[in-house]
Amino acid sequence: MMSSRLLMPILCLLAALGIFSTSLYLPSLPAIGKSLSASPESVQLTLAIFFLGSSLGSLMLGPFSDHMGRLVVAKVGLILFIISSLWCAHADTISSLLLGRFLQGIAASSGPLVARAVGRDLYEGANFTKFSATLMMVISISPAIAPTLGGIIEFYFGWEKNFYFLMLFGIITALMVWIWLPETNGYRPTSLSFSSAFNNYLTLLKNPAYAWLCLGIGLQLGALFCYVSMSPYIFISFFGWSTQAYGYVGISTAFGNMAGFAFGRHMAHRITLNQGILIGSFLCVFLSFILVGSAFIFPITSMLLIIYVFCFFCMQALSVVNMSAAAMNFFPQMAGTSSAMVGAVQIGAGVFGSLLASRLPVSPFALGVAMGGLSLATFIIGLFFQQKKWLGR
Repeated sequence: MMSSRLLMPILCLLAALGIFSTSLYLPSLPAIGKSLSASPESVQLTLAIFFLGSSLGSLMLGPFSDHMGRLVVAKVGLILFIISSLWCAHADTISSLLLGRFLQGIAASSGPLVARAVGRDLYEGANFTKFSATLMMVISISPAIAPTLGGIIEFYFGWEKNFYFLMLFGIITALMVWIWLPETNGYRPTSLSFSSAFNNYLTLLKNPAYAWLCLGIGLQLGALFCYVSMSPYIFISFFGWSTQAYGYVGISTAFGNMAGFAFGRHMAHRITLNQGILIGSFLCVFLSFILVGSAFIFPITSMLLIIYVFCFFCMQALSVVNMSAAAMNFFPQMAGTSSAMVGAVQIGAGVFGSLLASRLPVSPFALGVAMGGLSLATFIIGLFFQQKKWLGR
């Protein structure tokens, strides 16, 4: 087995494939609309279509990773990612860009899928929760770096160069995977036939605890992606920020996520999974209540919104890491398929969040109502789990 010093960086790069592909070009959304003569709603669809491709890709690739191994899925996904990034860079119509983003979404889904499955192959219980929190904490750097970098690239070189950068990112990750990543799927020699592997999804969803956890993950991350999709228009159009200035907003949200995942990692052996879900989701509701209530007293400023988002992402991370670890703990013999379902729900939440954002007024008030409402639904699911005792005491 390779050194963990090499394993974790490779898994972090794979896990960051999707979020980096999203965060990097966010500052370019208004510029893409002008360049391709597309409406803001059409440009926002490039986010939704990426999330749709990621969700479908995750569902397709999960059984492959159980049947053929983690390495095959990682390598094929990275090749497609490199090709689709080049496609997006040369898109001259919004339709072409949408197709490229759909293919890029399918490809990017392979990274987080393999990273989670490899982690589940190697760790169990609270150790897997700690691994998941560590992985998520490290990749949370992406929203801090990517929008800032993307804003600089767009300002000096044009939005197309962001996709060239993604292509380079894919090439570097592919080289590391080819040279150093081992195969960790120990169940592969005795796994089910490929034709019946997709039936494993029915097994997962027939487990009520697993199904409710997936719903909770989708709701909580739907709030996150609602912000991700709406934030360029709030800060650039509503508050009048430049694309460069908007790029720095990602730093605050990223450090919020990092703080939440670091706290989740620290508490992995100190609180139960259900306690982590309840604490994180309740505080998200509380923070949203404060933001929305403040709007009735005075206009919400950009700084107040940034503070809210920082704190919200911190608590949301605690909730999500515990829900994801709980779901992955149920079926160790189907780590790839289970990872695929969790990934599909996570990225599928991006479709929901992006579409929700496109229907909301561009204002901090509307954003706070949406994020708080979705968090409240997650908190109710946590209370349901506590009553059923599905996750223990």
